[in-house]
Amino acid sequence: MIVVENRLFVAEEYADQFVERFRNSMGEVESQPGFVKFELLTPARPDTDSYVAQTYWESMADFEAWTDTDAFREAHADRPPREMFTDKNQLEVHEVAFERTGE
Repeated sequence: MIVVENRLFVAEEYADQFVERFRNSMGEVESQPGFVKFELLTPARPDTDSYVAQTYWESMADFEAWTDTDAFREAHADRPPREMFTDKNQLEVHEVAFERTGE
């Protein structure tokens, strides 16, 4: 399994709008082969403007196939205003080495 993390730096005055944009623009990712789950992480402390959009996929091939779909292009078509962001986003991909869960 892989985790794709898109770290985005959002200006405080756009925080609510940013979250709503994600809530309403995920397209049809849930129906894509290999999709496991999506999480949008918001800052828990006031000293950061870092948000993290995480998608979990069964494989890198599944994620790459999603990025080549019309649904992906539609989900990313309506670009937000440039001033919504305080810095460039950072995309990282990690493979899950192991997992532990609570009871």
